[in-house]
Amino acid sequence: MTGNRPQSATFHTDNVMRQAQSRTLKMKINLIILFLIFLSSCTDKSSTKESLDNNKKQVLETSLAFENSKDSLITLLPEMKSNSLDCNANIYWRIIKRGKTSIPLLIESLTDTTMTNVYSNCKNGKLNVGEISYFALEEIAEFPAFAVTNIQFDVIDKNGCWSFFDYLFDNRNKKQYQKMARDFYKSNEYAYEKFDKKELKECRKKYQIEGKLRWEK
Repeated sequence: MTGNRPQSATFHTDNVMRQAQSRTLKMKINLIILFLIFLSSCTDKSSTKESLDNNKKQVLETSLAFENSKDSLITLLPEMKSNSLDCNANIYWRIIKRGKTSIPLLIESLTDTTMTNVYSNCKNGKLNVGEISYFALEEIAEFPAFAVTNIQFDVIDKNGCWSFFDYLFDNRNKKQYQKMARDFYKSNEYAYEKFDKKELKECRKKYQIEGKLRWEK
């Protein structure tokens, strides 16, 4: 005989259904939380990976700059024992002695941040290969700061330090300066000119460096 279900049975069924719905809702919430945690973990890993990739990239760029010169003398600069660019800095002066041949190699080395033993009062620290490459370039040929960078550097402080050095010694500027120096060298004419007696200083005499390339404006 069929009839209406007792109220207690209906109540029990409804209660079971509500509990089932509650469990389902909790499961969905837990799944959402787990998904968000997973996303957060992926983001952190991605951020960490990106940071590691950037560090690797920086190290690789420094290494490539060092290798791109393909020059045994430039690669020896970090091992040079002299702590200044005086006449004892034989590797430095031998690079300059080669003259024009060294220019493209030195330009490629302008971004090399490998440290050397050479100390600079103007930097208040040791110079890196890129910075020594700049000074070697200036001994071989004229690279006027304003003409190359289109930035005016007029200040020389009481210690004799030129304001251009603040720009040069900042590693963040090295790629920019390298490009500008390369473009300047490629797009301008130079003429070799012998030094006069006043310009033939001790180190130039010692290494038989008789002149440099003058920029033809």
